Amino acid sequence: MYKILFLLHKPADEKILNHFKEHTLKIISELTNKNVLLARIETNLLTEQNYGYYCEAEFQSKDKMDELMNSKHGLALNKDIMDFHKFLTVISVNYE
Repeated sequence: MYKILFLLHKPADEKILNHFKEHTLKIISELTNKNVLLARIETNLLTEQNYGYYCEAEFQSKDKMDELMNSKHGLALNKDIMDFHKFLTVISVNYE
């Protein structure tokens, strides 16, 4: 299993948060073929950067993720998050 974690920095700008909810989550859901939800982060006391919201994209493997990230939806996601990458931390996790 392979996951990409998306963490929105806190405080979340309302414009950024609305865009993420209305556009980015839809692209991630289309990419993974799953309903991806946005969760509120309640605490993260041990990190320098404070995060307000979180979601994750789950894939069968890194190879499958690479394949999907080169698809129409993957390219749309990359283009979309480039507009507000300063307000976002992206972490890749490999469970293999």
